[in-house]
This record gives sequence, structure tokens and C-alpha cells, in this order.
Amino acid sequence: MIISVSSASPYNFSFSLVTYLSHDFVVRLSDQRHLMASPSEPIFYNFQFDHMTESVLLVVESSDELCMTLSVQNISCPVVDLERNVQYRGQWQTVSSKGGMLLKKSDFPLGLFIVFVVHSDDYDCSGHKGSFQFKRNKAISFSIEKNISDENYLIASLALLSIFAGIYVVAFFIGIKCIRCCPSMYIPSPADILSPEEPTVSTISPIAEIAVTRAWHSSDSSLDETDIDFLHDRDNDKDVFRTKTFLFVSDLSRKEHRVLSAKAQLYFWNLITVAIFYSLPVVQLVLTYQKVLNDSGNEDMCYYNYLCSHPFWNLSDINHIFSNIGYVFLGFLFILITVNRERASLPNNKRYGIPHHFGFFYSMGMALIMEGVLSACYHVCPSHSNFQFDTSFMYVIAMLSLLKIYQSRHPDINATAYSTFVALAFVIFVGMVGVLDETLTFYVIFTVIHVLVCMVLSAQIYYMGRWKLDARVFHRVCGVCIADIRSGPRHCCRPMYPSRLVLLIFGNLFNWALAAAQLRYHMVNFGTYFLAVFMVNLCLYLMFYITMKYLSGEKIMAHTGLYLAASILLWTGALYFFFNKSISWAGTPAESRTYNRPCLVLNFYDHHDVWHVLSALAMFFSFMCLLALDDDVSNRDRDTLPVF
Repeated sequence: MIISVSSASPYNFSFSLVTYLSHDFVVRLSDQRHLMASPSEPIFYNFQFDHMTESVLLVVESSDELCMTLSVQNISCPVVDLERNVQYRGQWQTVSSKGGMLLKKSDFPLGLFIVFVVHSDDYDCSGHKGSFQFKRNKAISFSIEKNISDENYLIASLALLSIFAGIYVVAFFIGIKCIRCCPSMYIPSPADILSPEEPTVSTISPIAEIAVTRAWHSSDSSLDETDIDFLHDRDNDKDVFRTKTFLFVSDLSRKEHRVLSAKAQLYFWNLITVAIFYSLPVVQLVLTYQKVLNDSGNEDMCYYNYLCSHPFWNLSDINHIFSNIGYVFLGFLFILITVNRERASLPNNKRYGIPHHFGFFYSMGMALIMEGVLSACYHVCPSHSNFQFDTSFMYVIAMLSLLKIYQSRHPDINATAYSTFVALAFVIFVGMVGVLDETLTFYVIFTVIHVLVCMVLSAQIYYMGRWKLDARVFHRVCGVCIADIRSGPRHCCRPMYPSRLVLLIFGNLFNWALAAAQLRYHMVNFGTYFLAVFMVNLCLYLMFYITMKYLSGEKIMAHTGLYLAASILLWTGALYFFFNKSISWAGTPAESRTYNRPCLVLNFYDHHDVWHVLSALAMFFSFMCLLALDDDVSNRDRDTLPVF
């Protein structure tokens, strides 16, 4: 043994040195060790892999929250165990009360040192130094457990794939059964399909048009929306029939189905373009993050659940990536169902049911696929800086769903694909600013905008799209108020659409309460809150639509009710696992590790993986609910279907 002692003092001094033989220096599998460390007394242990073990899980816990660095280094001298240089060798992470590392034999063929270095302050773990403490003795306990085998990887992967394969099989047989057993579904005759305004010279043309194949992929993606907008309405008196007190779907479905269908298809093609240009840089960036983590050993770069993260190839956390496969499978299945639904539809049906523009549904299916792709990219290296990768297409899904519900009763009035994606770009920009600058000033500004947008959209829904927000809006409001006053106090105080007004007031009050609660109590981070605003309003609008259907004498079909019930149950379960989180990108890496928890299913998937599976199923059944929401009125004349 060689001991070297040095000092910066210019004077000679005497000292004494005592050495002890450590009997517990070598750690073995399943050993539980307890120790005390301090900034002046770092501690390290040795571990050797046996010939039967390829990887192990190091689990570290502490009863206090003093900051320390956990480092794992190759067996070489000297051991780096100082606060100022411990980050320059091996794998390391900051730890306050909980930590973990997956250690592979291929990375440490000669064995390893486990090093515990307590910091002189807590800045690296909490983001603030706090008060100075003279005694910083940290109680630490750790153990080393054998990791799962390759067989566990295979079993867990096949189990998840079998779930979605089973859903495909069930969907296939249900589709076959519906085709064989539902010939009684009402199909209008060729004479009914003809528009009343068209001369019935011959039925050959309509029948020929019905026979034309209308697969979604046959639409022209090069169609420019400006070309569509130059096409005139079938009737030039829309300013007359759209100002009736009570509108029906027939009043707002006078444009050519071909034109509106082409406009809806533009959503799909624009979404594909956005998805490609958005996802390619994301993939490059997260793979670069992963490479830097592997090369540097800095495990503070990525916010993994270190107690349940399983490596594969160069990826550190394959289970959280693989569990997103449900979004992709179910998104593609929904597109296939929509294709089948469109082929069974009658494009020239101008008298019966709700006009369906299937481009919205294709876009929703593609958005679900991209949510899975980008969520997987986010989980390559989850952190505060790339949280939006996981949520950007959730905004798209919410926006498209809102537009689809609105389009159901307003076929001729809808936002263009270009304006929609410009609005989505602004939404993502606001989300980015909120994550980077989560201050009280920003929250106040956002809350004001939130309330104003709710009021504007409420007016749009209440007046069924028959009002404009321009410079003369206050002049028109004053004119209406004066006319109502002249008509008498009873007429002035009585709303034209009382049930609709009550529902909209309830929705606004709910939004105001949500905004006030977040502003006052700061319940969640802004990214989660902003997404919750969209999802809550989507649920409120769907509730409004279903309630108005019942008030109008319509009903919900059995299969639609089944989709709705399944989505509610799945969303309830999914949200439970979402809020029982295993990481938190909103804090520091050490704070995120305090949420780490062991695997929940098959020793492979944790709470967040279950959230991925359940939320994918919930969104799929939500989409199916929207697709079948108006099946009960498919054989009703549009002159009897109210607009709301």
C-alpha cells in the first residue's frame, strides 16, 4: 500500500494516520448495505460480475434529501471520489432520496467501483443552495439485484403485441359480421339521392356515380384549397337561409359533396407534410441525446425511471419506447375502418343523415399514429427540453376532434386546413413559451386570452356560426339590444335558445374555474395544464353535442354508447396511471428520481407504460364514438335535423 499526503501549507506539521481493514468492501448480489457518508468522507465499494450474470440493477435509497453523486467506475486507480471531479469517469447521477442504475457486464468486464460522494450543498439536486449545514452526514442504503433475462424481454414484447393483434382480429370479425348481417340498414333509393333542385332527366348518371370507387387514397393531394374556395356555392342565397331563427342541416349542406370532401382531404395531406418535417429533426435530436449520454455517462441528461428502464441496443429505455406501439397500431386500424366506412357511404346522398367528410377521420388516425411515433422519440431521452415532442400531436388530435364535432352540424362552415395548422403552430408556440417562462405574468396573460377565446367560441356555437368578430361587432350588438328592448322587457330577457345558453354558461364557468384554480394553486406545470385545457373543452363540447341530440329528440345507438362507455372507462384508468407518475420532467433530475418506482407488469412495464396502452385504447374508442355518433339519424331527412 502506498499513501501520498500533500499540503498547500508553507509550514511543516505533524499528523497521524490510522488504517483499518475493510471486511465489507466487496458487494455481492442481493446484499443490502447501510452506510454514512459526508462531503469529507466519500465511500466506495467493489462489485464483480459472476459468469451467470450479464446485467444488474443498483438501487439506492436515503432517509434524508441531502444531495450526493452516485458514480459507477471501472476498476482502475485512482478512484475519482471528489465532488469537483467525480463526473469525469464512468456513469454518474445526482441523487437526493432515491436513485438507480442498470449496470451491464459488457461495460465493466473487470468489475466496478460504486462511489458515493455527498455534496457540500444541495444546489445540484434541488436547484437552490438553501441554508448552510455544518453536519452533512447522509444515511444511505443500497442493494444490487439481478436484472431480467432476454426471455423476459421477449415475453413482455409478445404479450403487448398479442393485445393489439387480438383487437385487429376482433375488429375484422365484427366488420365481416356487420357486412353479412346488416342488409336491413336503410339505403336511400337513387331517386331519393337526387337533390330536389336537380332535374330528374335520367337516373343513369347518379347510379353511375354511386358505383364509382371512392377510396380515400384516390383523392388528389395536389388540390389547392384556394382552388376549392373559388368554387361558388350551389345557391347564392346563403345570406338569406342562414339567418333563419332555427336552422337545419339541409340549410348548411348545400355545397357540392365533392368540393367539401376534397377540402377535408387537405387536412390529411397537410398533416402528413407537417408530420414528416416535424418528426425527422426530432428523431435526429433524440438519437444525438442518447449518443451523448452513452459517451459521457451523464445520466442527469435524461429523466428515466431508473428502477424500470430496460436497455436494448444503444437505447437506455426500450420499454417506454415500445409501449407506444399501441398508438401506431390503433391509428392504422382506425384509418382502415374509415376506409371501409367511406366505401359503404353514398357520396351523392343530399337528403338523408349527416354529411360525412372522411378527411377529418383520416387525419385523426394519422395524428394518433404520429402521437405514438413522437412519444417514442420523447422517451428515447425524456427531459424538460423535449417535453413538447410528447404532446404536440395531442393538440392536433384535440383540434381535429373539435372541428369534426362542429362540422357534423355545419357541413358548409368550417376552418380551412391551412388556417387550422397555422392556429396549431400558434398553440405549440404558446406551449413552448409557457414551459420556458412559467411566471405569474405569463399565467395572467394566458388566463385573459383563455377566457376571451371561450367567450368568442361560445358566441360562435350559440349563433350557429352566423356572427362575425370584426370592427362592427359592437355596433351590431347594440342594434340587437335596442331592438329587443323595443320589443318589450319579456322578449329582451328571454334567450332565443335557452337550453343551448345554459349548456354554454356551464362550459364557460367550468373553464373559468379551471383557469382560476391553476392561477391560484398552480396545480400542475403549464405544459400539462395547457393540454388539459384542450382535452377538457373537447369533453365539454362532446357532452354539449350529445345533450343537444337528446333535447332534439335524437338518440345514441347501442354500439355508439358502447364506444362511449369504453372510452370513459379507459380514460379513467389511464388518468389514474398518468398521475401516479414514475418521473417528473418539471424538476431537477434528482427530484425526478424521487418518483422512480419498480416495474408493475411482467417486470418490464411501469405505470407510464400502462398509461401508454390505456390512453391509446381510450383515444381509439373515442374516435370510434365520433365516427358513429350520428348513426341514429342516417335515415332521417336533413330538413328535420337541427343545427346546434
